[in-house]
Amino acid sequence: MSKEINKRFNDTMIEIAEQIKKVSELVDKDKILDLINIILNLYKNNNKIFVYGAGRSGFIGRCFAQRLMHLGINSCFISDAITPQYTRDDLLVIVSGSGETTSSVAIALKANKIGGKLALFTANLNSIIGKIANIIIEVKGKSKDVAISEASLAPYTSLFDISTLSVLDSICGAICGKLGVTEADIDKRHATLE
Repeated sequence: MSKEINKRFNDTMIEIAEQIKKVSELVDKDKILDLINIILNLYKNNNKIFVYGAGRSGFIGRCFAQRLMHLGINSCFISDAITPQYTRDDLLVIVSGSGETTSSVAIALKANKIGGKLALFTANLNSIIGKIANIIIEVKGKSKDVAISEASLAPYTSLFDISTLSVLDSICGAICGKLGVTEADIDKRHATLE
């Protein structure tokens, strides 16, 4: 039994690693660069980046918002009572594999009415949010709308989630280099009450 579990574990790790490699080759680098430039302009003008996602996409979004904060960029994850006001000068980044999650759609529509920019990380380019987003970054991976019909070793939406985290962390790595942020700088912004 343990050999079988070990094989499944190793095969799943390999599937995830191959998925990230595939995404790194397929993701639209021009759109990534556009988003990085928007983030850098927001940083320069002291505007805000709001991030949202529901469920596991929300956890991935929280990682991104936190890392932006570590880089000295004014960012937050929408959900807390202390979330500041979103304005037409800000950016909303939504992580949604389907691009159709009810709460994500509602927030995207509200942000669209206010103005500002909207970036979507999704596996579904033709989604409701995709139709109103300024930048749509397609992340190939099994999202919930195809989770039952597409076979994989990694459960349910894991391939989309992990791929998106890799893309977002790579964006932060590029921004880190552009702004000259060091590990020591990040350490100074890291939480001390945890």
